[in-house]
Amino acid sequence: MEPYNDLEIIRGIRERDNNILEYLYNEYFGMIYDFVYQNNGSEDDARDVLQEAIILIYKKIRNESLELNSSFKIYFYSVCQRIWFHELRSRKIEYNHILNYAIPDSEFVDSVNEEYKQQKKYRLYQEHFNKLSIECKKVLRMFLRNCSLKHIAKMMQYKSQEYAKKRKFICKEQLVKSIKNDKRFNKLL
Repeated sequence: MEPYNDLEIIRGIRERDNNILEYLYNEYFGMIYDFVYQNNGSEDDARDVLQEAIILIYKKIRNESLELNSSFKIYFYSVCQRIWFHELRSRKIEYNHILNYAIPDSEFVDSVNEEYKQQKKYRLYQEHFNKLSIECKKVLRMFLRNCSLKHIAKMMQYKSQEYAKKRKFICKEQLVKSIKNDKRFNKLL
C-alpha cells in the first residue's frame, strides 16, 4: 500500500477518505494489537481502540485543535495507548506492561482522556436517545434546536404550548432515567 505523509493522512481523515482509513488500519493495526494484547486485551479490543483513536483525532482535526509535535504515527500510537489505559481502568483490569507513552506531555494525556470520556458519554446518550419513541425524539430535537414551545406544539399538532412543554418534560425525563439506569453511567462519572 502506498505510504502517505502526515499531511496527507490528516487531510484524508478530515475528508473521511477510505483509502487513508484503510492505510491507517493496515499500517498501524499490528502495533496497536501487540500493545493491547500485551495488556490484557483482545483483537476486538484493538480494533475498537484503533477506531476510537481515529474518531478522536477526526474531532481534533475538525475542531482545529490537533497539534502534532511528533510524527503522526507516534501521535496516533500515544492516543491509542491512552484510550486503552482508560479502558483498562474503567474495567478495573491490571495491565502487564508499563505504558510507554510516546508523548508523555501531561497536557496531551489530559486532553486525550477528557475527549475520550466525552466520546463515551455522547455514545451513551445517543444509544438511549435512539431508544425513545419517534415522538419524543422529534420533540427533543426541536427543543435542542431552540424551537419555541409554540412551534413545537404546531409541528407536533399538539393542542397547546402547555402540552408541548409537558411532553418535552416527559421525554427528557425518560431519557435521563434511561441513561442513569445504565450501569455504564456511573463509570463515566
